[in-house]
Amino acid sequence: MHDTQHAAPTANHVSATPIVRPVLGGMAGASIGLGFWSSLVFWWYPFGLIVATVGLVLGLIALARGARGPRGENFALIGVTLCGLSLSVTFTLNHVLRYLQWDQLW
Repeated sequence: MHDTQHAAPTANHVSATPIVRPVLGGMAGASIGLGFWSSLVFWWYPFGLIVATVGLVLGLIALARGARGPRGENFALIGVTLCGLSLSVTFTLNHVLRYLQWDQLW
């Protein structure tokens, strides 16, 4: 046995500010989840549209407040993109299918 005097360095430094602010991180995560869910249920017209709109609003608030992940990921932008895509698909398909079936746009 050989004892060494070299110990592994330990990091005892704890930051006073959190890496991710919990509320903004939750809003960005909720935006991603709501965008994904609204894209799965886009044919439920009022429900999918409302879910996508709520996710878009939460994502825009988190994006405006500058929410970033622990490594600098922009989760709010991902959520805004998913919700915007789902919102446009839901709105467009509803009106196009309504027009094709009943010949009225609104």
